[in-house]
Amino acid sequence: MRDSKESNWKIRFAIIMFILAIIIFLARYIIFGDGEEIIAYIWKHIGFIPIDILIVAFLLEGIMGKKEHEAILEKIDMLMGTFFSELGNDLIAEFSKVNVNKINTENLKDIRLWDEKDYDKKLKELKNTNSDFKVDIPKEEREEFLNKIHSILLEKREFLINLINNPNLLEKDEFSSLLLALLHLDEELSRRGEFSNIDATDFNHLNGDIKRVYSRLVYEWVYYLKYLNKHYPYMISLAIRTNPFDSEADVHVKE
Repeated sequence: MRDSKESNWKIRFAIIMFILAIIIFLARYIIFGDGEEIIAYIWKHIGFIPIDILIVAFLLEGIMGKKEHEAILEKIDMLMGTFFSELGNDLIAEFSKVNVNKINTENLKDIRLWDEKDYDKKLKELKNTNSDFKVDIPKEEREEFLNKIHSILLEKREFLINLINNPNLLEKDEFSSLLLALLHLDEELSRRGEFSNIDATDFNHLNGDIKRVYSRLVYEWVYYLKYLNKHYPYMISLAIRTNPFDSEADVHVKE
């Protein structure tokens, strides 16, 4: 109903403008009597209409396409905040506890002191080398560790599926790859059922799946904090106080 009223208004407006143009040209003809000049003027402007349309169409398409792309990326960055609150931070904390290779992540405890150049440097480093990951826990603790990870993924499975079904994520390959890696890890763990009979070879295979997830998690976490630091500096305080790489992090504000 609303679209019909808006369309009728546009039609009436176009008719009024067309009639107004005829009145103006007719008045000029009556006053000055220069009919040939009026016709030449009309034809000249009619000839430029396709060119005007072409220029405006390309210009508007470029501007609108850029704005739409920026709006989609903004939505994805906001979704990333929900992702880390719901799932990402917990997984990073659990993985970091057992990771024997912490060279690439040990300086993430001091992220509160970073500026934009520090974020860019770290993102470049993570993209080129990835975060190395290897579980360093006794054999008798593997079952508990895998049960913990599987429990986290199982609880948030519907949340992950809803995210991956979001068409906007097609605009950000890195985040989509992270979600797919998480769903794959969830399937690997779910198919095994019990973890008590997992041998060293099978555990090493799972370690590879976890490494894939961990590398992407770390990269996206740093990217998200860079986004907060640039656009929402008042929000980054909470992210720092809940830093999953800092075992001493405390959500409470202290002097």
